[in-house]
Amino acid sequence: MQQILVWKPWTTPGVENLRLSLDSEGIHGSSHLMQNLNGHSIAATYVLECDPRWRFRRLWLKADHHGPRTLSLHRDIRGHWYLNDEPRPDLDGCQHVMIPASPFTHTPVLQNAALETGESLGLRVAHIDLLTLEVTPRHQRYHCLQRRPGHHLYRCEAEGKPPVELTFDDHGLLTACAHYVQLSARTLMAAVPA
Repeated sequence: MQQILVWKPWTTPGVENLRLSLDSEGIHGSSHLMQNLNGHSIAATYVLECDPRWRFRRLWLKADHHGPRTLSLHRDIRGHWYLNDEPRPDLDGCQHVMIPASPFTHTPVLQNAALETGESLGLRVAHIDLLTLEVTPRHQRYHCLQRRPGHHLYRCEAEGKPPVELTFDDHGLLTACAHYVQLSARTLMAAVPA
């Protein structure tokens, strides 16, 4: 299965366009995004790979902010993390990556968790700052507030950030939150002036 997913920030210029592929080998997301982060314009491309159970395996990221920079991050089957092929033992115990500028990075966490209403999950994530490409371990907690057909509501409490509500569809893909809204390709084309 392949899908094109598009998100737009609510309050700042920008867009993320992600191609998602799912097959028996696993999940492959390829994204291009442009945003204004804290007054800084940034363009980034990333490729995120998970196994068929949505467990993080690897990320390649290129960000252009005052010049292009790249990073490669992967997690082996024993749970050891490597940044640009160098061991990062401080990330051991992290389950997923989180790129705050990309709403998609919530999806693998919640796909893997399968929370029901009233349940919550706390975990460590490898948090990536797009402006600096710094990778740090952080704690996040997800609370499932409501599940009904077509509408799944969660609250995310990320270390150092105010809580935010996230709305997902039946496929576990983010449709809206305090910072982003999902657009269809048709909606996006209609929003572009001729």
